[in-house]
Amino acid sequence: MNSIFTIKHYSLEDIERLEILWNGLYKQSTANVFLSWLWIQAWINTLSTAPIVLTAHQGGTCVGLALFTQRSVKTVIGVKINQLWLHRSGEQAHDQMWIEHNDFLLSEKNHREIRLAMLEYLFKCQHLWHELYVGLTRRDIATEFMDRLPHYREVLSSADFEVNLCNKKHIDEYLSELSKNTRAQIRRTEKLLSQSGDLSLTLAENEAQKFSYLQDIAKLHKEKWESTEYGSGFNNPIFERFHQQLIFAPEPSNVTRLYCLRVNNEPLAYIYVLKDDNAWYFYLSAIKSHTDNRVKIGLLAHTYVLKEAIAQNISKYSFLAGEARYKRSLSNMPETNQKLMCFYQPTLLMSMRELMRKYKHALQNLLLH
Repeated sequence: MNSIFTIKHYSLEDIERLEILWNGLYKQSTANVFLSWLWIQAWINTLSTAPIVLTAHQGGTCVGLALFTQRSVKTVIGVKINQLWLHRSGEQAHDQMWIEHNDFLLSEKNHREIRLAMLEYLFKCQHLWHELYVGLTRRDIATEFMDRLPHYREVLSSADFEVNLCNKKHIDEYLSELSKNTRAQIRRTEKLLSQSGDLSLTLAENEAQKFSYLQDIAKLHKEKWESTEYGSGFNNPIFERFHQQLIFAPEPSNVTRLYCLRVNNEPLAYIYVLKDDNAWYFYLSAIKSHTDNRVKIGLLAHTYVLKEAIAQNISKYSFLAGEARYKRSLSNMPETNQKLMCFYQPTLLMSMRELMRKYKHALQNLLLH
C-alpha cells in the first residue's frame, strides 16, 4: 500500500501554493480547527525561519501534509542534536498558543496508510532529526505513531474532557445528564446572580466589540495568571498577535467566538471558543471574582454557552486538555487523554541520552521519598 504514495519534503517558500494545497486537503479530511489553515497560517507567521513541509501524493493528488520546525540543541556532553516539532517550534514563547489534537493533515480515505507512509519516510530521513516531537495529540493517534516509531518517551499526558450534544434540543436535556450537585450549583448561581438584575449572554459580532472583549479578557487573564510559572499568554506579544489574527479574520473563514456573560449588562465572564463545522472548543476564559463562594460564575457561563451551542446544532463541546474540577463536572462523556510524545532515533548517542534521563528521574524520585 505504501508504494502508491509519493512522499517528499522541502523548505517552505511558496505560502500561497501551500494555502491552496492545505485548504483543498482540509475539505477532504476529518481534521479539527487546530489544523485549519487559519490556525496554521497564524502559527507560520510567528516563525523566524521557514518550516519544513512534508507532503504525500497519490497520483497527482495531495493526500497528506505536515509542517515541522527544526531546532538544533546541545546535549549535556556538548553534542548537538536535531529536533523536529510537528506544528510547533519547541520554544515556550512561540508555543504558548498550545496546539491540541495535533496530527498530520490527511485525506479521510486511507488516512492510516497515508500516515504510515509519511512516518516511514521520516524514519528513513535520519539526517533530519534525532528527536521528533508530536502533540498534544489524542491517545489513539499517538499509538499509531508509536507503532511505527517504537523508540519514544512520553513528555506529557493530560486528561481531556468533552460534552456530547448530539440530538440535544434543549439545555435541560444536557443538564439532566450531570450530577445532582452540579445542577444545584448552576441553579443556585443563576438564582443569586439574578437578584442583581437580568442575566444575558452576548456575542462579539463586529471588530469594535471584539476589540473591547479582547481588552477585558487580557486584563482579567493577566490578573489571574501573570504570577504563575509561564504567566498569562497576554503578556506574550507572540501569543497576542497570533490570536489577533484568528479573532479579526474575515468571515466565513473565522474560527472564533467571543462570548460575555453579563448581569444588568455588566460583564461577569468571557468565554473564548474555537469552532469548526460541528464542534466548539473552549480555548480560554476570563472570569471576574465574586465575594460569595456559592456563586460559580464559570459553571454558569459554560452552561449559557452550551445552550447557545445546542441552538446552533453543534454536536460536540470540547473543554480540551487540562485537569480541572469544572471540566469533570460539566462533561457527559468518559475522560479521554492527550499526549506530547518525543520519538528518537535508536542510535547509541540517543539511547545513552534516554538512559541518563531515566536514571536522573529515578534519582529525583528517590530523593523526594
